[in-house]
Amino acid sequence: MRLGIRTREAIAVTVLTFLVAATASLVHLAQLSRVVVEEDARQSALIARQISAQAGRALAAAPGPDPWRALRQSAELRGLIDASLGVSPHLLDVMIVDDQGRVVVHGERPKEGTPAPVRLALTQLLRLDVVRRLQALARGGSVYEASLPLTLNGLPFGSIRLGLSSTLIRRELAEALRQSLVITGLAMVLAWLVALALANVVLRPVRALVRDVSRLRQGELPEGTAAGRDELGELAAQLRLLGKQVETDRVRMLTEKSTLQQMVDHLEDAVIFFNQEGRILSFSRAAESILGAPLDDAVGRALEELLPDDHPLHAVLADVFARPQGARNRTIALSVDGESRDYLVSVWPVTDGDQLIGAMALFRNLQSIRSVQSLISYSAKLAALGGLTSGVTHEVKNPLNAMMIHLEIIRSKLGARSDEVGRSLEVMGAEIRRLDRVVQGFLRFARPQELKLTPVDLTALLTGIASLLEEEWRAAGIRFVLDLDTALPLVTGDEELLRQAFLNIVQNACQAMASGGTVTIDTAPMAGGTVQVRVADDGAGISSENLEKIFKLYYTTRPDGNGIGLSLVYRIVQMHDGAVDVTSEVGRGTTVTVRLPAS
Repeated sequence: MRLGIRTREAIAVTVLTFLVAATASLVHLAQLSRVVVEEDARQSALIARQISAQAGRALAAAPGPDPWRALRQSAELRGLIDASLGVSPHLLDVMIVDDQGRVVVHGERPKEGTPAPVRLALTQLLRLDVVRRLQALARGGSVYEASLPLTLNGLPFGSIRLGLSSTLIRRELAEALRQSLVITGLAMVLAWLVALALANVVLRPVRALVRDVSRLRQGELPEGTAAGRDELGELAAQLRLLGKQVETDRVRMLTEKSTLQQMVDHLEDAVIFFNQEGRILSFSRAAESILGAPLDDAVGRALEELLPDDHPLHAVLADVFARPQGARNRTIALSVDGESRDYLVSVWPVTDGDQLIGAMALFRNLQSIRSVQSLISYSAKLAALGGLTSGVTHEVKNPLNAMMIHLEIIRSKLGARSDEVGRSLEVMGAEIRRLDRVVQGFLRFARPQELKLTPVDLTALLTGIASLLEEEWRAAGIRFVLDLDTALPLVTGDEELLRQAFLNIVQNACQAMASGGTVTIDTAPMAGGTVQVRVADDGAGISSENLEKIFKLYYTTRPDGNGIGLSLVYRIVQMHDGAVDVTSEVGRGTTVTVRLPAS
């Protein structure tokens, strides 16, 4: 059954009245329980002191070797014990116990000579908190004890013990509780009647305001039905103005949010917006792969609900909220779509004046940045090679042609001669032709050319290179270790160019070990349909500042080097849609890794 507003208001007022009355009754009961127990403790202490004084007089009147006998035979002492039972309504018994725990004097003579019962001290009941004290008294059936030690000639020899029944104490508290319940019941009836009478008069405009607020919450303008010149009328007028302002702001906010979302969705970089509590407000589509959840599922949730506890983004965001100056260009590795990717992360605080109201995180994929840098660097190298080609063409080839022409003229004038001059002419001609071949070969690499693509067996190619160079470098103390995968897939490429690239890499490894060492060549198939070749040496290594320069044209660290070999390696690998990386440690050696797409 659905209750009306007036009925619910009456019930609410009645329940509130009941709670107030019940709370007051419980407080009164708690205070009364403490007062009753404290009064019992005070009366018990007074009775015990009186009995102690009478016991002292009995011992003085009948001195002897057996003080217990004097106490048992003292009629005044027994009379005082019997009279004490009527002083306190909660007192159950009074006894005198010796130091062995046996009853010497008791209001009930049959219990004399028996062991004294073990009871809880009345002071423990006082030390309990209110709830536990009421629970202990509500259970009943327990006897609490107040005691006073007896002394003889300044030495303790027994005690006076008074037992107080928790059942008798509970009866007194129950009577007080019944009176409180009667008052509570009368208050509830009166509250019900008052609530029903005032509901129509007071709550009618309030209910109208509730309807207006409900409409405002749903995005509608309030009707303003709560009219009047009192405070409720003023509130209704302000509510109408607020509704108009909220509607205007809501439309503008939705428009701006839609525009902003469209803007960030077109960004290549991932963007995430957080509020001051670290919960996600919005993000671009590029960030869905980072968070692992679509926009509708992630908005309003904290990072802890979406990402594991060890995710590096937690530390970056925590730094921003702890130190509002932000974090710039931090490199972190994130697992995206099952693979690890490096991102350049910057997080900016969003403030309103001096108050931090949120943060914005920008994720830039370093792989794309490196690809662009690689293309720019490669273009620069091609431009340099073009310039070099032009220079070689004019400065080398033309003089070579002139030398060959004049050499033939000299030979024709001298005729066929077999002496030393003739042999020198033959040597000069051979050397000029060899130099021309070197220039032609260099021009083939420097100028754009068409690849002769065929299936290439890298295992056979690398084995041949190792066999060729092993004889040449054995005298220098260099040995080769091959760990080639026999099931390695073929690659599609220009075999001669690939041979030249790997020959340059292995030659560089040998030249890096002046005192001898080991060149290790291994191959392995990789995920994504690629083939990996690694060439490692244990030579001098390359410093970190020089490692980024080794593929630059003309850069070399050897006095007899020309700085072309690794540049040609880089170009050949790029022409085959591959990648080449170098890792090195000074004093430990260098590893060159080449990855090529499999056929």
